[in-house]
Amino acid sequence: MITTLVNTSGSAITKRLGALLIAGALLTAPCSYAANVTVVISGLGGSEEFTEKFDGYATAIADEAKQIALNQTDVILLRGSAAKKDIITALFDALSTREDINRFSAFFIGHGSFDGRSYKFNIPGPDINDAELTELLNKVKSQQQLVVAATSASGALLEKIDSGNNTVGRRVVITATKNGREKTAVLFPEYMVEAITTPAADTDKNESITAIEVFNYANKAVEGFYETEKLLAPEHARLQGENAEAFEVARYGNLLAAQDNVPEELLANRETLANQISILRGRKEDIDEDEYFDALQDLMLKLSEVQSQIDDASGQSGN
Repeated sequence: MITTLVNTSGSAITKRLGALLIAGALLTAPCSYAANVTVVISGLGGSEEFTEKFDGYATAIADEAKQIALNQTDVILLRGSAAKKDIITALFDALSTREDINRFSAFFIGHGSFDGRSYKFNIPGPDINDAELTELLNKVKSQQQLVVAATSASGALLEKIDSGNNTVGRRVVITATKNGREKTAVLFPEYMVEAITTPAADTDKNESITAIEVFNYANKAVEGFYETEKLLAPEHARLQGENAEAFEVARYGNLLAAQDNVPEELLANRETLANQISILRGRKEDIDEDEYFDALQDLMLKLSEVQSQIDDASGQSGN
C-alpha cells in the first residue's frame, strides 16, 4: 500500500491525515536494509483538466516507485488538500529524523511560478518557495537524492538547490525548464511518466530505468513534439548533478519479476553495493588511484556474487 493523502474537506481532517502521514514516515523499526524513500507531490491544478493530469502523473510515478521499494510505506503520495505547506513541512521534518535512508526521490508535479527573484511551487493555500523547498530537501539525510521539479518556471530552482551537497550524499536535480522565465504549462511530466512506466527509455536494455534515461527520453520527446508541430519550444529541460546514470527509478521485465522470488535480504544487499559503487565513483577524483581501483574491484566482485545468488533464487540463472 502506498501512503497516500488525497482531497479532504475541513482542516481537522487534513490535520489528522497529516498526523497519519508523519506516523507512516517514521515507521523505522530496526531493519537490515537501506531504505529507498520516494515522495511525490501533485500541486494545484487550477482547472479540472490539469488537476486530473497532475494527479494521474503523480499516481503513476508512485506506483512505479512502489515496485522497487523494499518497504511500501516508504512511498508517499500527496495530492489535493493534503498537499498543503504545513503537511509537506511536517512530512520532511519527520523524514529528517531517519538515519536509514540510502536513496531519496522527490517529485513535484504541477504549476510553478517565478516573480523574477523566487520560484514557487503552486499548492493549495500558501505556495512553497525555492528557499523553503531547499531547506526541506536539505533536511533529508540520504546517500543519494533525486529532485524532479516537473513544473513551469522550475529552472529557477537550479540556482537555489546545490546539486553537489545535500545533507549526506549527492543530489541530482531535474527541471522541466531551463530558467524561471519559461512559464507556460509544460509537457515534460507527461513524457517523464511515459519513460518511467514503459521500457522505451531503457537504452542499455538492462531492465532498469535510471534518472538519466528518464531525462534523456522525456527531453527528446518534448523537443520532437515541438519540431513536429513546427512551434518554437517554450520549455527546455535541464539536469544538474553527478551519477544520474546510477540512480534507478523503475524496473520492468525479468528484473522486476525476480523480486517476488528473491529473499529481501539479497535485494537489499545488491541495492547497498550498487549505491556504494555509485558513491565511490563520485569520489574518484578525491582518492588515490590504486586505492580507488582496489575498492571498486572489491565492490564489483561482491556485487557479482550477490547477483549470482539473486539469479539462482529467481530461476534466471542460465537464461
